[in-house]
Amino acid sequence: MSIYTYKCADCDNTFNIKSTTKEKEEKKGSKFICPKCHSKKISQKFSIINFFKNVFNDDAEKECCCSDKKGKNCCG
Repeated sequence: MSIYTYKCADCDNTFNIKSTTKEKEEKKGSKFICPKCHSKKISQKFSIINFFKNVFNDDAEKECCCSDKKGKNCCG
């Protein structure tokens, strides 16, 4: 899952939503409403900070499949 930043068109509230890419593309469910005024008129904001958080967060959640020559897990 990744964290996406949204802004409400009705009340200008900026907030984060943690969702899968599929959920984000479909914008279905109770996640995709403004938590302040409950409007569905939200749009995604793009920021370099969230981009890096999502890139490194996704890497951390992936299974490690590497091993060193001794058969030990090299990812920690």
